[in-house]
Amino acid sequence: MEWVYSSIVLAIVVGRWFLEKIIDVGEEDMRDTHVNKWYLIGSWVLSVPILVLVWTMDQSRPNPIWPFLFAVLYCFRGYMEWTYIRESRRHQVSFLMAAFLFSFTILLLAILLVQGPNRSFDY
Repeated sequence: MEWVYSSIVLAIVVGRWFLEKIIDVGEEDMRDTHVNKWYLIGSWVLSVPILVLVWTMDQSRPNPIWPFLFAVLYCFRGYMEWTYIRESRRHQVSFLMAAFLFSFTILLLAILLVQGPNRSFDY
């Protein structure tokens, strides 16, 4: 099951880079705004549960909470970028990444439903 989580991280890194190449995001960044402090605080608050889950969750079973929390983080990013630096179009990349992660969450939920409560995921 570790390969599934590794593929999520790889898809996030490569997908974000690829989408930024396709969508011309411009030069403006959240660092250029007056709300950068709140953006960073919100990002850290949403990142801490992800870091805790990485070290504490059982990775032998599909756990849809992990991609869901990443999707919430990207929704926050997208909202802040859409509100304060809309002309840069970075929000489009963040919202597309959130949609990808929400779909991956649904996939892991479907695997859990098909698999049943007491089976392991040994692929």
